[in-house]
Amino acid sequence: MVCFLNILLFNHALAHTENRGITNILIPKIRTKIKQYPRLICGVYIKPSWATKGNSIININGDVAFSAASLIKIPIAVVLLQKIDKGQINWNRILVLQRKHYAAGAGVLRTRRLGTKIKLKEVFRLMLTISDNTATNMIIDLLGGIYKTNQEITKLGLKNTKVVNWLGDFKGTNKTSPGDLVNILEKSLEGNLLSKGSRSILKSTLLSVKNTSLIRKGLGRYTRFAHKTGTIGICVGDAGIVYLPFGKRISISIIVKRPFNSLQGKTIIREISKLVYVNLT
Repeated sequence: MVCFLNILLFNHALAHTENRGITNILIPKIRTKIKQYPRLICGVYIKPSWATKGNSIININGDVAFSAASLIKIPIAVVLLQKIDKGQINWNRILVLQRKHYAAGAGVLRTRRLGTKIKLKEVFRLMLTISDNTATNMIIDLLGGIYKTNQEITKLGLKNTKVVNWLGDFKGTNKTSPGDLVNILEKSLEGNLLSKGSRSILKSTLLSVKNTSLIRKGLGRYTRFAHKTGTIGICVGDAGIVYLPFGKRISISIIVKRPFNSLQGKTIIREISKLVYVNLT
């Protein structure tokens, strides 16, 4: 029995050593890939579940503030769930669509009539799964507006994340960083920041996101990806947790500043994602 346990411990330590070695190989591969696209500025933050005390974490511009686009909806969702956990807001709340909520871009609520009443849970689902901008503005308003939403985001420990304008924010004034997004996703989905019920709701909703054209494209068939994308003309990004077989997972966020609507932004995210999947799984 002792011998068997020693073998297990040895194999576990060896696996961690090998993974650190693979990560060290992966970093130059990602940097080489980025150099192939000189018109882009890329932020990459990748944290495998086996990373300890900074080991095996890939951070390339991961602490740089980029335009957030719809990635800002991740911390907004977490702030809402915290308030639900505290009993300050109830899922049974009915929200009323007001003129100030309407936003161009993604979503269906912008087509609804003024004064339409919608359940909070449906507004939350639309905000994340189809990235509804009008739904997001309704939730920001419910949270007390931009200033109070930012107060709660700061309490989450996010150093580079800030809501500056209501959605759609096509000029990219709202900010976040790849590192901030990985941090909040891990705390929310795998940590104790939220209650078990809220973690379950957030995870199932992020697993149902409709846009699978970015990081998801580089992943293998036998993975699940709880994530949120963000796209405006000047930037594109994706952030989430890749759930692998045997309980392993990889937290990953990639944001790319690009020439307006350049397809290279999406391409490099897919190519980096594939590098990560091939080298870390």
